Amino acid sequence: MPAGIAEQVAGGWAASAPHVQVGAFSSHDGGAGFAAVVAERLGAALHPVVVPGPTGADVPAAVAVVGDAEGGTAYLDTAQVAGRHLVGADRLRDPDGMTSAGVGRLLALARGTGVRRVVVGVGPLACHDGGAGLLAALGAGADLTDLRAVRDDWAGTQLVLASTTESPLLGFSGASASLGELGVAPEVTQRLETAMGDVADRVNAVLPPARDLLTGLPRRPERAAGAGAGGGVGYALQLLGARTDTGARLLLDELGIRPLLPGSLLVLVTDAYDHHTVHEGVVAETARAALETATPTVVLAREVAVGRREGMSLGISGSYALRPGEDLAALAGRVARTWTPAPPTT
Repeated sequence: MPAGIAEQVAGGWAASAPHVQVGAFSSHDGGAGFAAVVAERLGAALHPVVVPGPTGADVPAAVAVVGDAEGGTAYLDTAQVAGRHLVGADRLRDPDGMTSAGVGRLLALARGTGVRRVVVGVGPLACHDGGAGLLAALGAGADLTDLRAVRDDWAGTQLVLASTTESPLLGFSGASASLGELGVAPEVTQRLETAMGDVADRVNAVLPPARDLLTGLPRRPERAAGAGAGGGVGYALQLLGARTDTGARLLLDELGIRPLLPGSLLVLVTDAYDHHTVHEGVVAETARAALETATPTVVLAREVAVGRREGMSLGISGSYALRPGEDLAALAGRVARTWTPAPPTT
């Protein structure tokens, strides 16, 4: 949601229930705007850079660094350099030929700040090259024959993939198949799936997959959760050794939200509370964390499209939508009177 919404809701709640302590926290799913949320919350230093965009033209971006250089963490927003907003709608109908090389360049610049840890937010991107452009930009070569050397070079950097999705690279729920939901024609998604398979074959030839100790079968990295993020940018990061988590789940700890949940009432604010919201993203992940500590949770939204039953598995006790002429601060004040009523006077 737009910046300042959390503070507006907190203000509305506090005005209606001055007897309770109210805190406002922003979070994110790992997509566009990821680094900005972290920078605002943690007071990051922004290092402006210029890198190639998905079509090769230079685009501005920033590396957000928190802490001292050697012990610090750099947070990257891949949408800045490869986001879907950087190209026209016609180009998005067939992303073949667009590259993730700019993400590789951004990674190199982040490491150049001296940090030992780099957290990379990856959501839907314009590029769809299986991360081959990213790896080539780091020195793996166009055919990825030097991938092992690149992986070894990055072994001393703690990489974290903060993904909006847990989809694999290939298959019916993979990166190419998901483009169908964005209006890409089936013949295009099938062609892209084949190209993704070719990238995976080249990778597995250079880095033969380890075998599972129980089954003896190869643990193919293209099937890993999150590999499909950003058209394969997630896959490339995992090949470099990145630990993978959803952005929303990761930020519970990065932003210090999780320790505050026990003994609190969690109020989640979102534009739409719908079937997508209850399955993945900030609302779902934060509600699950609250459920683990028996923290009651309610949702405030501009629009509510699901009933109470859909949220019960997340421990969400109620959801409230805007009434005509009402803003989110007023909605918060109205709900506060139900959930945090004033104590009885004696």
